[in-house]
Amino acid sequence: MNLYVKNRVVRWNKLLFLLHFGYSQVHLPDKNNLKASLIGVIVLFVSVIQNANALQLNSDSTLATAGYFQLQWSGNSKIFILQESGKPDFDSYNTIYTGTDLARVMSGKPNGDYFYRIVDNSSQSNIVKVTVKHHSIGYASLFFIAGAIVFILTLIFIIKGNKQQFN
Repeated sequence: MNLYVKNRVVRWNKLLFLLHFGYSQVHLPDKNNLKASLIGVIVLFVSVIQNANALQLNSDSTLATAGYFQLQWSGNSKIFILQESGKPDFDSYNTIYTGTDLARVMSGKPNGDYFYRIVDNSSQSNIVKVTVKHHSIGYASLFFIAGAIVFILTLIFIIKGNKQQFN
């Protein structure tokens, strides 16, 4: 079976090299060079396995305005350590969590930029930046007033409906 890459016919063994090393960076092996093809498959397999075991950190939001956000992570580790820093270089950091869980909800943070990473005994994850920017006091007051109006109207309708039912 053949595939077409940039208007050229590419066989499966050559496609594995293309996927791993990139189209322009590889010298494809000759058709009869099975040893080189086998090495390419092994290199591709090892790189896929290494990426599967790597620590990965994600956030549900890069801008948190609701007062909370969730961090999720994955990787092959028995114990995960979640670290927080005010700077991306992690010169100083706080350990927020140590354990086996794969997620954490963060709340109660003042406005600012926060940087997070997961570490274990042998590696560390990517760094995730979350900016906390709470709503202004005017905006929060508007929400409070709207909620109070809805509450009072609901209370009035309940009392009126209750009086009509018993009359």
